[in-house]
Amino acid sequence: MSSLEESFAKYDLAFKGKIRNVYNFDSDRLLIVTTDRISAFDFVFNDLIDNKGILLTKMAKFWFTKTKHIIANHIDNTDNQKLPTTFADRCMLVKKTKVLPIEAIVRGHLDGSAWESYNKTKKVNGLEIGGQYQKFDKLESPIFTPSTKAEVGKKDMNISVVEMKNLVGNDLTSKIIDISFSLYKFAYEYAKERGIIIADTKFEFGIDKDDNLVLIDEIFTPDCSRFWLYDKKTQEIKYESFDKQFFRNYLINNNWDNNQINIPDDIKRVLISKYQLAYDLITS
Repeated sequence: MSSLEESFAKYDLAFKGKIRNVYNFDSDRLLIVTTDRISAFDFVFNDLIDNKGILLTKMAKFWFTKTKHIIANHIDNTDNQKLPTTFADRCMLVKKTKVLPIEAIVRGHLDGSAWESYNKTKKVNGLEIGGQYQKFDKLESPIFTPSTKAEVGKKDMNISVVEMKNLVGNDLTSKIIDISFSLYKFAYEYAKERGIIIADTKFEFGIDKDDNLVLIDEIFTPDCSRFWLYDKKTQEIKYESFDKQFFRNYLINNNWDNNQINIPDDIKRVLISKYQLAYDLITS
């Protein structure tokens, strides 16, 4: 057991995700602890990226505060003084919710799997994409491409909006789509003004004890979004992998075989510098 896990041993571990350990804090709340683990292609590596969890937590808290006017979130700031001080900067105390079994993905630019699909079929998640686009191009309007929320060790699966309706119902699907677009539009403009393009992102939602839809997990961090560097003066976008995609590219270029590896120190340094730069720019 790591020193981080030892510090929270008095709490009941409810769930161990790819990056976060989730503990039962009391009957109504959970304690989310963001570790320094890193995942890629739905594989969790044992090697750690020092301070990554702290930066992710700070950025998620920043965005949860910034987007409260769009939708309520699961953050509960009471009793923070009771948390272990050594690791308080990587903790979020949150209200318990019934987690919805989907990930709400919004794409404003064509890259990654969306570009690969469009390049072959002119479709993304079965959606016909009008116009002629090149890789990285900004879409005329953002698109909504949901996926399942897989268990740790399993892969998320792209689904259609119709399939999403079968999972969560028509009303919730409509609400989630509308809110997801509103969140993305707000954050896209906010980040662009500070030198970041959010090419795409994902959200997770839950239902609280009063049957309200709330935003949960994390939002607009390098782990759940594709970030590019933007120069406001020249209006140039640097499409190099500014977020976790840098690590994915490293694995691809080194013919990674889906096994554990020791991540080279220089790769770790570049990774954490990208996370730090993202945080500094967005919160400036």
